[in-house]
Amino acid sequence: MRKVLYRFFVDYEKEEKWVNEMGAQGWHLQKFFFARFTFTRGEPGEFIYRNEFISGMSSSEKNDYFEFLKDSGISIINELGGWVYMKKTAADGPFELYTDTKSKIAYYKRMLNIFALLFFINAWMGIANISNLWDKPSYGFIVGFFNIAAALLIAFPIIKIIQRKRLLEKDQKFFE
Repeated sequence: MRKVLYRFFVDYEKEEKWVNEMGAQGWHLQKFFFARFTFTRGEPGEFIYRNEFISGMSSSEKNDYFEFLKDSGISIINELGGWVYMKKTAADGPFELYTDTKSKIAYYKRMLNIFALLFFINAWMGIANISNLWDKPSYGFIVGFFNIAAALLIAFPIIKIIQRKRLLEKDQKFFE
């Protein structure tokens, strides 16, 4: 049996939690595509799912990383736009991609760099398109509005990532 659900998440950790809750109910992720998740029926709790932002890796780095994951018993489900979903059999024990604070902070920094770039590009394009409205009426206002809306949507994960990164840095300083 197959089930397709549409969900839009701004917080990738909430998305991952939801996918794992679906897995606990016996719905196993088969594919995802921008807010569209395809599940198939299976054994409840059979897999643990993780998502990761891998943008910025070269093709060979990505292939090496995927090979490392495969050797660790982790299956790649789907990759899209720099995001990859993977699963591991729950019977194999806990499944964490980043086991130390330093690597998790580095991961958050990589994500912040990409999201900040996307935020500034969309904000700049939005302002540029809207400001052209005063020169001559055009569809630029509509495009500019969507750019500003995209920038605002991107701001939410940026804020969440900054909060998580600061909390980890605070914990790291505490234990040093």
